[in-house]
Amino acid sequence: MRLPVWTPNFDSSSTCSSEVACMEWFACARPRFACVHVLALRACTELAMADVSAPELKEAIADVRSDATDTAWCLFGYEGKSKIVFERKGSGGVDEMVAALDDAKVSYCLLRVVSGDQESKRVKFVFIAYVGPNVGGLARGRVGGHKGGVHELVGQSHVDIQTDDKDDLTEAVIKDKLAKAAGANYDLGSNASGYETNAGNIKASAATNYKTLEKESNIGPVAYETFARPKETPVDLGGRPMVAAASAAKANTVMDWQKKS
Repeated sequence: MRLPVWTPNFDSSSTCSSEVACMEWFACARPRFACVHVLALRACTELAMADVSAPELKEAIADVRSDATDTAWCLFGYEGKSKIVFERKGSGGVDEMVAALDDAKVSYCLLRVVSGDQESKRVKFVFIAYVGPNVGGLARGRVGGHKGGVHELVGQSHVDIQTDDKDDLTEAVIKDKLAKAAGANYDLGSNASGYETNAGNIKASAATNYKTLEKESNIGPVAYETFARPKETPVDLGGRPMVAAASAAKANTVMDWQKKS
């Protein structure tokens, strides 16, 4: 008995956007042919790439990355099955962003995090793909094909997170992932223990010491003598007192190598 295999058309003159047709065929087919059905459905759904052409997306990303604004995150969602659209942004940090996530939707986020301690602060970026626990199977499957395109639009990030659990998106968890990704943790608990920076005093002390050493080591301005100098008697090249001009002294001076033997 031949297996009824449905084959999508992949030629350049048509696009396999008929996901509904796939679903209808899947619904009426027999269960024992499920593996064939899934392969056909996967081939159909993976053809559609994410559409990230909306100009609002780049504007929101630039806003999050800018040091001149307070925007800390932006959130993208879907319009239809493949078009990525801007939904929200905010300056309230991780908690505000997580509160904006919908458990029935797929969301992509760019989060700006300031890590480090009071002596050294560094800006880090986190790319998040949140697949809500109530998202259907087809929408979940599209994330694998769409996430790369969204990430390329978002640009460089220090940590990437894909999850369906909001507990993975707490501030503590994200900062721990950033510390591990950096390979070093420069925050030694100083912020948590009420540490107060002493950077100002250290800087002032260093400046004072530098200025002291600079006075001792640098060559000062030329100081000319102001007292009346005594009269001096001119001498020739041999050190003999003379009153003749220098040119005459030179003419009358005989060096040792000029003497006749």
